[in-house]
Parts: sequence; structure tokens; C-alpha cells
Amino acid sequence: MRNNLFRTDVVRAGDIKIDRDKNIIYGFAVVSKGVTKDDRGEFDDKALDDVVSFGNKAKTGIKSRFGHPNMSSTALGTFLGRVNKFRRDGDIVRADLHIDKTAFETPDGDLGGYILNLAESDPAMFGTSMVIHWDAEKREELDENGNELPPIIRVTKLLSVDVVDDPAANNGLFGSEFFSDSVKPSAEMSGFLDKFLADTSAVDKAIAFLDRYTTNNKLLNKEEKVMESITIEKLENEHKELFDTVFQQGVEHGVKQERERVVSIVKSAEEFDGMDQLSLSVIEEGLSEDKARINFQQQRLNDLEQSSAPQVGPDEENVPKEKMSHLEKAKQFQQEHGGTMTDALKATAEKRT
Repeated sequence: MRNNLFRTDVVRAGDIKIDRDKNIIYGFAVVSKGVTKDDRGEFDDKALDDVVSFGNKAKTGIKSRFGHPNMSSTALGTFLGRVNKFRRDGDIVRADLHIDKTAFETPDGDLGGYILNLAESDPAMFGTSMVIHWDAEKREELDENGNELPPIIRVTKLLSVDVVDDPAANNGLFGSEFFSDSVKPSAEMSGFLDKFLADTSAVDKAIAFLDRYTTNNKLLNKEEKVMESITIEKLENEHKELFDTVFQQGVEHGVKQERERVVSIVKSAEEFDGMDQLSLSVIEEGLSEDKARINFQQQRLNDLEQSSAPQVGPDEENVPKEKMSHLEKAKQFQQEHGGTMTDALKATAEKRT
């Protein structure tokens, strides 16, 4: 036996009447006889009679809301009014919705007026769904294929009769402007869950997925913790062979990289005269070949600027004009031919005899 919450299928209004003066919708359909869409159970004559009985026992009527009961608190706050005068109409239970005055002034607008207009102009879009407590009465008989028939629904309590949308509709009731951006996600999620849970095996599949996800997550976290707990000292003490192999490979790789760095710096220094001391310095500092080359170029420019500085003194006017310096030649060469300053310095360097 179960005593679960159950939101029944959406039932369309059918033949209804509207009283604008009293804000009442008469005779809308609450529930129909038959098997639910998801085959969870079947409403028989007794189930319909029980709905009528529970509905009429409530002195103030059964509450009605604009929205699914599983939406956010904002949607749940859209109270429409009270439902009363439950009655059988053949295989259908009908009732009357008395719209409360508060429903005409809500944070989401005039819901009362909207519902009245919808029920009057397009009653096919006016859908309702009960929220009930129920027990499942198992059936002994089988269908023609030898399968178990859905259990009979035994209503134990009627909680609400809500005006809802059909999740199968593309542009239904809850696609209206009355749902603000904060409520639309919960309305859309409710529609998704309605479709998802229509598959009787959906919950089992979801649980199986969550189990796999949890297991994989635990394994991943365990592996991460194991890796975090391994230190160099622990690796050396507990896995000596592995430590020696990794250490040796690391040394060999480091030696190779250092050799390549030193050789590249020495070759770069050979392109400039008098850089032996500076090349030794950049090697000791651990600079890369690119940074070493920048230091060589800067040092060469400093040397050239110092050598080309003009002499000053009392007889400056009588000093014959010196020939163009190497730096000046290099700058002139660069202006005429382009390229880098290093190329220009090489091209204009005086050849030694």
C-alpha cells in the first residue's frame, strides 16, 4: 500500500459556464475515468466517487492555484481561489471554481481575469489537475497479453485542484506573459519532469545513473587524494626503484637542456666581439639564449655610443671632423637596407687584416 502525492493527468474543461459578475467557472472537468497517461493507475467509479466525497467534505472548498504544485514558491503563491460542488457527470467529475479577489491583483498580473478570459474564449486550453494522496489496489486479472493491469487508484485525500498546462502543448497556458523570468525556469522544469516521469522506468534509470555518477566521483576523488599524498621522500623510501628511474631520467633531461642552453649562448656571443665576460655572466645567471642575445646587443650599442661620443675642449673648433662611427654607419645602413640593428652592425663592421 502507498500513500504518495500524485498529480493527476491534465483534464480539459469541456462544457463550462462563466459568471463574470460572481467570478465563477461552473462545471469544469476535474478528473475522468480511466487509466492515467503514465499507466501509474486507473480511476474507476469508486475513485471518482471518492473524489466527489473528499471535495465536498471541505467546508471552505478545495484550494486552486495557477501552476504546478512542484514549481517555485513564486508560482505556488499564485492562489486562484476555491473549488466546490463536486459532482459526477457520467465518467467525469466536475466542480465549480470560485476565483478569489486576490487573484485579480498579483505580482504577475491579473491572473483571475486571464483565467476567466481563457475559459470563456478557449476552454480547450483550460486544464486542471488534482493533487491527491492515494493507495494502489493491486489487480489480480491480467491483460490480453498476460501483463499486469495498472492498479486501481484509491484516493485517501484531496489536496488541491490546480489550473495547469499540458506539457505536450507547444504554446500552452504557462507560456503566457504572467510567468516572470524567475518563474519560467521552474515551469519549464516541471514540464520536463512531466514528460520524463511518463516513462515508468525513468526513476529507476535516473537512480542507476546517479549511482554510477556517485561511484565514479568517489573513485576519482580517491585517486586525487592518493596522488596528493605521494611526496618525494615517500616515493624514495617506499618505491626506491621507481624513484631512481625517475630521478635518472630527470637528471639526463636536465643535463641535456642545460647543455643546449650554454651552447646556444656561446654561439650567440661569437657574433659580437668582446662578449666573453658577459656570456659567462648570463650563463651563470641562468638566462635563456633569447635574453642573452638581448644583453649582447645592448652591450654592443653601449660600446658604440661611448666610442662615438664627440671630444670637447678649448680647441674643439680646430679639431678636424672625425670619420663616421661604426654605430652611425650601422644606423645609415639600416635606414637604407632595412633589417635588424644586429645585421646592420655586422654588415658595416670593419674587416680585420
